[in-house]
Amino acid sequence: MRTYFLALTLLLSSFTVYANSGGGGENVNNPYFEIATPFVVNIQDETAMRFLQVNAQLVLSHPELKAQITKNLPAIQNVMMLVLSEQSVKEIRTLQGKQKLRDKTLKEVQEFLQKEIGDTAVTEILFTGFIIQ
Repeated sequence: MRTYFLALTLLLSSFTVYANSGGGGENVNNPYFEIATPFVVNIQDETAMRFLQVNAQLVLSHPELKAQITKNLPAIQNVMMLVLSEQSVKEIRTLQGKQKLRDKTLKEVQEFLQKEIGDTAVTEILFTGFIIQ
C-alpha cells in the first residue's frame, strides 16, 4: 500500500504542470487559473499516516496576471504544499475545517505574491477535488 502511494506521488510529480495561461482560443478575461497537477501530501491521523489529495484552482483579481502566476507557479505550489502538509485529519474532516484550510492557504499565497510581484493577485482558492485516504 505504501509503495503504491509512493509510486503515485512520483508519477504525479513527474508530469509537467500545465497552467491555464490565457493563450490560444481561450477567453483572456477568464479569472480562473487551473493548477493541473493535484497536490498529494502526507497528513497525520491519530493512529496512522494518511494521504491528502487536493485539486485546486486560483481565482485571479485581474486575468492579465496569469503570466505572472505562471512564472511563479513552482513557488506558489510550494507554499500551498507546505500549508497542506501541516494539517491533521481531525482538522480538515469537517466543512469548517476545509474552509479554514482554504482561507489559510489563500493568505499564505497572497503574502508570497505580494512580496514577489507587488500584488496579492489571487482572490480565492477553490478546492475542486479533496480526498483523504
